[in-house]
Amino acid sequence: MRRIVPIQGLTLFFLIGLVLLTLLFRNQIPLWRSQLYFYTILLGLLFVLKITFERWKAGPIGNIFSDFSPIVFIISIYQSLGNMIQYLQPDIDPYLIRIDLFLFGVHPTVWMERYIHPWFTDLMSLAYISYYFLPVILAITLYLKGRREEFDQIMFILAFGYYLSFIGYILFPAIGPGLTLAHLQTVPLEGSFFTDFVKDLLYSIEHNKRDCMPSGHTQIALMVLFLAYRYQRTIFTILFPIICGLILSTVYLRYHYVIDLIAGATLAIGCILVAPMFYRRWLNKHQ
Repeated sequence: MRRIVPIQGLTLFFLIGLVLLTLLFRNQIPLWRSQLYFYTILLGLLFVLKITFERWKAGPIGNIFSDFSPIVFIISIYQSLGNMIQYLQPDIDPYLIRIDLFLFGVHPTVWMERYIHPWFTDLMSLAYISYYFLPVILAITLYLKGRREEFDQIMFILAFGYYLSFIGYILFPAIGPGLTLAHLQTVPLEGSFFTDFVKDLLYSIEHNKRDCMPSGHTQIALMVLFLAYRYQRTIFTILFPIICGLILSTVYLRYHYVIDLIAGATLAIGCILVAPMFYRRWLNKHQ
């Protein structure tokens, strides 16, 4: 533990938390044994990465895999949540619907029907799917420029944000207005083959379907925007309009309630303020 890097320590503690959660609710989770096996494999991979790349030279390819391994853990953990969240507690969509209705007097996804056009739907789909590339673009840019200290820090901050949003999914499971308010929608989201491709792709590859509250798209996108402004202004300039479109797309495409976006933005601010403090404290304590 003394030499474990901050990002590995963060992942270690989160995996231990998931193991304890699985054991605690094993009577409610049908595949709880498989879930434990999976988390054990991830813990083993984390241990192998630490030992291998600390004691032996892994070569350029091995070092790159080690440096970007947090992406593997984040994706794997996110997918694993699809085996447990729906069994822990009921979905809270009815409460989110009421909050949106209280705040705006209308259902935002229904109200936005007046702006639906096929070309705009395609544009929103493109903005929405850009979310999956934004953190990688920023990380790779800093990595290729040899800015290792900044790279390590943003990887920790973003992982902190992802894991915190995963906790939100567990505590506040919701499937989103695209399903719960479908009976109120009168205008279909028509676009070209691209919109259908994005929708089908996300539905097929995202095993966790209860990832609305908070809006991870809003949270992580805003965190990337802040980190880009701080460390790479050129990327910030490029990403700013894209992220504005991305946040709009979450409601336009009926993936999120507006309260999800508010929660995601609040969480982003909290992560930006708190995560660097944890990072520096870890470095000071374990180096």
